[in-house]
Amino acid sequence: MEPETTSVTIHNVAKSAGVSISTVSRVVNNLGRVAPETRKKVENAIRKLDFYPNSRAQALSRKRNDTIGLIVPDFEGQYFAMLMEGAHEEANSNGVNIMVLKAKGAESQIDVVKKVCSQGRTDGVILMLSELFDQVLEKIGNISGPLVILDKDVNLWHLDNILVDNRLGAFEATRHFTDVHGIKNVFFVGGSEHNVDTTARAKGFVDALASVKIDPQDKKFFCNNYSYDEGYRIACEKVVPLINSREHYGIVAGNDDIACGIIDALMDKGINVPQQVGVAGFDDSDIAIHRRLKLTTMRIPTKEIGRIAVRMIINRLSGQVSEPSKVILKARLIVRDSCGCGKNQNQ
Repeated sequence: MEPETTSVTIHNVAKSAGVSISTVSRVVNNLGRVAPETRKKVENAIRKLDFYPNSRAQALSRKRNDTIGLIVPDFEGQYFAMLMEGAHEEANSNGVNIMVLKAKGAESQIDVVKKVCSQGRTDGVILMLSELFDQVLEKIGNISGPLVILDKDVNLWHLDNILVDNRLGAFEATRHFTDVHGIKNVFFVGGSEHNVDTTARAKGFVDALASVKIDPQDKKFFCNNYSYDEGYRIACEKVVPLINSREHYGIVAGNDDIACGIIDALMDKGINVPQQVGVAGFDDSDIAIHRRLKLTTMRIPTKEIGRIAVRMIINRLSGQVSEPSKVILKARLIVRDSCGCGKNQNQ
């Protein structure tokens, strides 16, 4: 016959630590101030008694679900996978869950945000605005609960905001071709012309060429989406006809998938990469290093975006912040083979 086990309660922890039940609750839920020595006593008692708080009871006592919604425009692609991974890691370390939902386009995003908030399914929402849809913010700006916006600058809306300086990233990638390789014929191939990231990267590309007195006119091309197939199509239809065998060219692509599509299209058309045409991508996804010709790209701290977004929600729920926070992260140029620099560069 197995010995009878007795579950450890918050009362047992309070008695062992010599503190009140409310003090134990503040330590467990990380709410309010607790003196360091007192906190240490409670944590020691928790370990000694092998106490596991009932997460559902904790949530109910705080009138919370311990769930954060992450709404993204797509599930496909490593960018979204890394974003979700970073958010999950941070949430898991703080004892909360992530509910991932897909919503692309203004109406879809409005419906999903309102649904998860009105039904009380989440304590806060992280929303990636992939398109320039101000009407989304107009319709959801008055929801209750914390809201963190990714990608689009929402300073005027007084919301927590995380951005990547895509404009500077594209500027640096373009200047790498003009400064390091001495190339004057540089093209930009982005995603949708209405996409927030593409818009910023296209501006950085134009800034870079203008800064070295090169006319950026007729050097920008846009795909229907951020895919390998679109990169291949645009390269065949728009870029290849402009290639002169006596000239040297550079291409700044909107992401790594587009860049790889471009490279394969050029090679299929008998154009040497990177000897005649150098190519740089954006994101530094797995595809960048899992090809024979390793891709030069702008590395985005995607997992860190997910982590910071979750921390913003948790900090706001715990009352640690009052004013909206705005975090701007930088992309970093990772030089490999596809731009023409060779294999002895930073990885």
